Amino acid sequence: MINSTPKTILTNQLYNYVIQHSAKEHQVLQDIREYNDSLPNKRMQIPSEQGQFMSLLTKIIGAKKYLEIGVFTGYSSLSMALGMGVNGVVYAIDSNQEYLNIAKKYWYLAEVADQIVPMLGNASNILNMLCTGGHAGTFDIAFIDANKSEYLTYYEYCYQLVKPRGIILIDNVLMDGEVIHKNPKNYVKSIQQFNQYIRDDIRVDIAILPIADGLTIAYKKDRC
Repeated sequence: MINSTPKTILTNQLYNYVIQHSAKEHQVLQDIREYNDSLPNKRMQIPSEQGQFMSLLTKIIGAKKYLEIGVFTGYSSLSMALGMGVNGVVYAIDSNQEYLNIAKKYWYLAEVADQIVPMLGNASNILNMLCTGGHAGTFDIAFIDANKSEYLTYYEYCYQLVKPRGIILIDNVLMDGEVIHKNPKNYVKSIQQFNQYIRDDIRVDIAILPIADGLTIAYKKDRC
């Protein structure tokens, strides 16, 4: 086992320095973030630096087809649509009609609504439909940010749906630091089990980034 210590402790002051010197936010993204600040569950939104990082990934790999599981009010899906440009397509899954309606409003304001396919319903059912409906092996990037107890199910579907050399992003893999607890809550235990599973999955190369609440990047190999 590798034991180490961080080179830099990210204090609030240093974190704000990072934001001030790197984050570049589209006006509509800023509008979403400001709207979400009024919501009791505002922590469901990814932070701006994560959105910018994910958007940058689309440019690095030339992504044109993106799958999102867990839309909330549309911040991450809009970040990715803007990153991919006018030829990009987003498939956005959420079980909450109200959230999707809010997201649609912001997608329209950002002039990307025509590039986004909102999909309302149970994520596992929709993912199965995509797998059997001709979308297997066609997505460049998938992002999992929904029901934590279903992460492993979502991951297996996403593995089928992304291309070889495609990327699967998994959010909240640190769970506010609770993943190191010996007797965590059940939903945290699900993340612990998922983290162990994907670490040992020889089909992918992975890295966990200590960004936001922990972001795993899984690269689908050409072959195992």
